[in-house]
Amino acid sequence: MTNTPSLRISLAAALVLAAGALAESALAADAPSKAAPAKPAPKSRANLMTRDELRACMNEQDRLAKISTEVQKEQLALDSQLAEVKKMDAELARKRDTLDPADAAGKQAITEEEAKRDGVAETYNTRLRALREQGKTFDEGRAAWVQRCTTRDYDELDEAAIMRERKKAAGAAK
Repeated sequence: MTNTPSLRISLAAALVLAAGALAESALAADAPSKAAPAKPAPKSRANLMTRDELRACMNEQDRLAKISTEVQKEQLALDSQLAEVKKMDAELARKRDTLDPADAAGKQAITEEEAKRDGVAETYNTRLRALREQGKTFDEGRAAWVQRCTTRDYDELDEAAIMRERKKAAGAAK
């Protein structure tokens, strides 16, 4: 038994065609058949993944899921850091508005806070560039996985065997 979206679509199309054929054959039931009954077509294995290919696809799917989780965690951390920068900006704006132009110590304190804010912002920008690059790499890897792994059918028995292998390996690792 195989299971992929393209197979489900093919099965649905086959069911529609079969229903049409049944309706036609019911109408033509009175006439004797001149052709030999159709033989079941042998199961096509041309587009079927090998167990090793399926295992590689499953492993890649797991790897991509971990990367996706890491990207999401980094995005949350960056959102927090951006909020910190915005809070620092608001505090600096408030202090600038209330600063006495003759207060040299106040000007120096604001200059120091601006330097600290710029350091936090630069760290944010560096992390953001890295996250965008990681996201781009993830997207490319996911697109390659989709192309390689979702366009082909697989045997559900192979999937079950791989799941048993993984469960056994996880038990041995403990």
